[in-house]
Amino acid sequence: MIEQTSPVRRLAHMKRWTYILPVIVFIYVICYIDRTNISFALPHLKTDMHLSGSQQGLASGIFFWGYLLLQIPGGYIAERWSAKRWVAILMVLWSVAAISSGFTHTFGELLLTRFLLGVAEGGVQPALMATIRSWFPFAERSRAYAIFKLYTPIAAIIAAPFSGIILTYADWRWLFIIQGGAPLIIGIIAWLAVIRDTPAKAGWLSEAERNFIENSRIEEGEPLEQQATFKAALTSKIVWYFALIYTLTQTGLLGLTLWLPSVLKKAFHTDMQVGIVAILPQIAAGIAIILIGRSADRRGGHATHMSVVLGCGAVILAGAGLISPHQKWLVLAAMILGTAASIAWYGPFWATVTKLTPLAAAGAGIGLINGVGNLGSFVGPYIGGWLSDLSGGGYALTQVFFGLVFAAAALLVLPLRKELRAMNLESSGSKEAQVPDPA
Repeated sequence: MIEQTSPVRRLAHMKRWTYILPVIVFIYVICYIDRTNISFALPHLKTDMHLSGSQQGLASGIFFWGYLLLQIPGGYIAERWSAKRWVAILMVLWSVAAISSGFTHTFGELLLTRFLLGVAEGGVQPALMATIRSWFPFAERSRAYAIFKLYTPIAAIIAAPFSGIILTYADWRWLFIIQGGAPLIIGIIAWLAVIRDTPAKAGWLSEAERNFIENSRIEEGEPLEQQATFKAALTSKIVWYFALIYTLTQTGLLGLTLWLPSVLKKAFHTDMQVGIVAILPQIAAGIAIILIGRSADRRGGHATHMSVVLGCGAVILAGAGLISPHQKWLVLAAMILGTAASIAWYGPFWATVTKLTPLAAAGAGIGLINGVGNLGSFVGPYIGGWLSDLSGGGYALTQVFFGLVFAAAALLVLPLRKELRAMNLESSGSKEAQVPDPA
């Protein structure tokens, strides 16, 4: 066995963090921008295509109906065939769909291109997460998945100025064309040059480095290859349990998006002020994701980390409706803490998913959890709107509901401690602390 402090271990450790993860994050940042750029184009689409409010909502939401279609098949294909080839194919398809949005002239054509964009992008995330699972043992996955989740704040920070520049000098058609062409021109080159399905296929690793990475997973009891099936994913109780937790977290996120941004605009009056302070929560979220993921890997207690973060989110969301827009610094603090708490649990959650999900359900299971979980994004707005109407247009009752949803997720996470302890992994992160960590 290779010593933990050997040069081979350190070099293999560095290469995974500096080769694999930056490309994966880069790919999904592009993906996320293409998914959300319609929000910047809608005011122009409203004028050019004469869209009603409901049509604008449908144009924004139809993406997710397509997105659901390839969640389970996407993870399954990545596990059984090749994540590298599968993602490359999907990047071509999503780029074509995104660019095509810039050539639409009718509402029906716009809906079709956005739906197809969702279909193409739907298989990407499960494949990327399966790739991380192949390259990182459980003791490092909280950090790996936390770094992957950085796509959210990075995309949020980049998307607004990038889209603003394009719309200043061109129009919404060029917005779709330019941002849609990025994965085709840049993403595929970076992806094919660096990514390999497994360490055994990576020419930029030495044989000793490849053996070390693969032995790390074997020592934790994970075979390097498995024959996953759809049936195993669909009939696995733990997969559906994770799907329930993920659905609750995605529903709870709506509490953040429904209330806090609108109050932020009332608290900080000018567009310049809003633009500046809106970046701070994304920066805080990025820092929180890394710190929680790192702490879970080093100290163990993945389920405890998740529960504490989700519990903090519950308190912030439930109490946010009591804050007046006149208390602008309190609004900003709630925005920063709420945004950080809303996604900082991500790393420990997916690390736990990949460890406790049966190997036969691995790829399809990731897709099922992510796909079903995103249903919370559909259900949340309807419940939030109904509660707002019930309370006469206020947000206090809505915020309490979303806070309780986060609290329920925090409670459901706790029983996972027993499952991890049974595998003697809840404290395994302490071993990793003996080695310098570039992440």
